[in-house]
Parts: sequence; C-alpha cells; structure tokens
Amino acid sequence: MNSVLIYIFVGTFTPGPNNILSSSSASRIGFLKTIPFMLGVLVGTFIVFTLTGLFNIVLFENVAVIKKYVGYIGAAYMVYLAYKILMSEEVVSGKDIGKKNLFFKAIFLTFVNPKAIVFGLTVTGLFFRWGIDYKTLIMITSFMAVLCFASVILWGLFGYLFMKFLSKYLKVFNITMASLLIFSALVIIIDTI
Repeated sequence: MNSVLIYIFVGTFTPGPNNILSSSSASRIGFLKTIPFMLGVLVGTFIVFTLTGLFNIVLFENVAVIKKYVGYIGAAYMVYLAYKILMSEEVVSGKDIGKKNLFFKAIFLTFVNPKAIVFGLTVTGLFFRWGIDYKTLIMITSFMAVLCFASVILWGLFGYLFMKFLSKYLKVFNITMASLLIFSALVIIIDTI
C-alpha cells in the first residue's frame, strides 16, 4: 500500500501538462487569473479518474485473470515513467493556454492528457488488487482529484520560481523522482508475486 501512495504522490506532483500549464499560466497572467484553470483540473481529473475506475471495475468483475497482471502492468508503467523522468534534460515551459475559458480548457486537457488517463487506470487498478466497490472508487477518485488540484495550486504558486529552481537542480530532482518510482514498482512486483 505504501508503494501505491508513493506512486500517487510522485505521479501527481511531477511535471505533466496540467502542472506545467498551471505554472506557466500563473507566471504569465497571475495566480488569481489561473484559478479557473486549476478548478478545471479538479473537475477534469475527478471525471477521468472516475471513468477509468469504472472501466477497471468492469474488467475486474468480468475478467478475473486481469487481477494478477495489473500489478505487473502498473509496475512496468512506473519504470517507464522513471526512465522518462531520468532522461529529461530540460524543464518544459508549456505553451500559452490563453486567458479565456481556462476552466473548460483544463477539463478538455485532462481528457486528452495521456498521463492523467494512464495514471487513473494504473492507480485504480492497483487499488483493485485489495478489493474495491463503487463507494470506495468515489472516495479514491475524489482523493486523487484533490491531490491533483493541490499539485496545480502548488505549481501555480511557485510558477516562475519553481521552474527556475528545477532548471538549476533538474538532475537531482529527476534522479530522486525516478528512484522513488522504481522503488514503488519493485514493491508492487513483490506484492504481486
């Protein structure tokens, strides 16, 4: 269970489209004007995580053999993310998302954000290894959406300063995040065996 929580923390607070755009937008148009985007991330991630969780429930209820492999697939994805983080050599600045309709842009971005979709599938799938029902699914997806919201707030608050810090200490940050992901993947593989 600790490895899943580490994975959720690392997956939520590491750079991704929502975090990068929140930071980039806040540094350009201000924190308060970026709040609609952050609220859109909250709503979008809740919807995406709930849909991916429902998809996983259907799979788990109808295809029992999947339970055995979810841990392996989740661990493999974590190793892949660790590799991508480790190989990253620059801080991506994100593209201008404009100033209008930030709430709806964030919701749309979440629906086309592969990190959010795969993250939702992986996390809910990992929780299903311990058994889950629809009430628990809503609690998990709400928790994950609130964490994503906290992440975009943090990235927005630090905006320019946080990007400046990352550009100076990017290699140390990448090694730390990649190591945490690999550790999480190993623990999940051990739990799956």
